[in-house]
Amino acid sequence: LEGIEAIEQTLGNVSQIAVFDTAFHSKMPKKAAIYPIPYEWFEKGIRRYGFHGTSHKYCAQKTAKILGKSLESLRIITCHLGNGASLAAVRNGISINTTMGFTPLEGLMMGTRSGSIDPAILIYLMREYGVDAEKLNTILNKESGLKGISGKSGDMRYITTAMQKGDEPAQLAFDIYIHQLCCCIGKMLPSLSGIDVLVFTAGIGEHSAIVREKTCENFEFLGLKIDREKNIKPAMDTDISTSDSKVRVLVVHTEEDWAIACECWQKMNQA
Repeated sequence: LEGIEAIEQTLGNVSQIAVFDTAFHSKMPKKAAIYPIPYEWFEKGIRRYGFHGTSHKYCAQKTAKILGKSLESLRIITCHLGNGASLAAVRNGISINTTMGFTPLEGLMMGTRSGSIDPAILIYLMREYGVDAEKLNTILNKESGLKGISGKSGDMRYITTAMQKGDEPAQLAFDIYIHQLCCCIGKMLPSLSGIDVLVFTAGIGEHSAIVREKTCENFEFLGLKIDREKNIKPAMDTDISTSDSKVRVLVVHTEEDWAIACECWQKMNQA
């Protein structure tokens, strides 16, 4: 709101449009959006909202264009893997499930965020060690994930370089990351009743060949196969799967700024 007020003071009555990163997930079915906690909490706004919506929507639409198919015909899992990371299950062009929830802390292991953990751990730490809410918030958001396990960095580039040099904590951090990622992809499959396309995007998704390789290896039982050479140095917005792969695997450059600009343009034309 401070930004809106500042623009009003500086530029007067110029049009302002708010584009919410959660909007793409707003049509998730209740069974995916509501936590198994007292329903009264849901009535207070505690539910799964999801994030990275602008990126997931853009990448799903771009995927359909790359493959020359209608978006509505595709069952897509988009993997937005950056310092923050989330997945979305997209069917009929709509997000029907995602990994982030009430906050961006839920879901995948990330650069410095823990992702989903047993909530009783927090109660245990508060009771047994006197850790307060503020400290827990800092640990889970800024001192966990790749950084917490490696003890040094939340940057996947550092992790992959270090593990190639025999750094065991870095190797463990990488292994947990891939394990968590694959488990979460697996959890998306029933929502879609299968999968037609797996999409990698954002900093890690677009630039880490080893993350894509190790992830895809775990889904070869689905008939998913990637071309090793294409995966090493993929062109922007390209299909890196083999011709006989039953699941297409794409690397898509996310353009959230462009997607937001398009949303604003559409709203302005509707005014």
